[in-house]
Amino acid sequence: MLVNGKKIAEQILKRVKATIIKRRLRPSLAIILIGNNAASLTYIKNKQEAAKRIGIKVQIYRLASTLTTSQVIKKIKSVTRQKLSGLIVQLPLPKKMNTRKILNAIPAELDVDFLTYISLGQLASAENKLEPPTPSAILEILKYYKIPLAGKKVVVVGRGWLIGRPLTNLLMKLPVTITICGKSTKNLAAHTKKADILISAVGKRNLIKASMVKKGAVVIDAGFVMYKGKICGDVDVKAMACKAKLVTPTPGGVGPITVAKLLYNVVANLK
Repeated sequence: MLVNGKKIAEQILKRVKATIIKRRLRPSLAIILIGNNAASLTYIKNKQEAAKRIGIKVQIYRLASTLTTSQVIKKIKSVTRQKLSGLIVQLPLPKKMNTRKILNAIPAELDVDFLTYISLGQLASAENKLEPPTPSAILEILKYYKIPLAGKKVVVVGRGWLIGRPLTNLLMKLPVTITICGKSTKNLAAHTKKADILISAVGKRNLIKASMVKKGAVVIDAGFVMYKGKICGDVDVKAMACKAKLVTPTPGGVGPITVAKLLYNVVANLK
């Protein structure tokens, strides 16, 4: 079965819109965009369109890639002087910039993308009020399709700060056995073949092939990479047709739900 990410996202957005109308809220999201990364422009467009449909104001601040880390941080502080419900810095940033310093310049109370040390610390100690969008989107898929979790083996491929690490923290609250793999993992297939639920978040096209998955597994592709001008993921989706019980396409799988979860955080931040 192919996951319909757009359908799941629309249900979330519908609930968020109902909350905005019922409570007469005026949520506002600020997005800092540095440079002209093609993938970033696509994501921002999707966020803008979804936000507009449900009543969230989005303000985009485009900055030159020639700026220094200090100059970007100064701009973030300037933007946060206005009344906001959330602020995100669109990743990735130019290599010359200190990504961690820039992310930590976001006030924790506006960190709806869950990337500051404070937010990650709250997540690690299970004291978080919100959830990071993409990991939350992944769990939403499992919930929507009523995938049994008790006693299941979950293999996560990717240890990044954006998905792998925070996802692991969320999974630790569930009755599952977790294995974390990365680029240094030897014989990756030996681990992925044991997974009841396989989640890949590396950003390498066709990293996960059908031969690496056991029959009946749930395969979630949270990877993102541009290949010949098109958006691709980690999983060879077509090859999974006769192998996986459930698989997410890229695009159209985790992505739309991630946007919905981000906007959910923007509104939940007002409660």
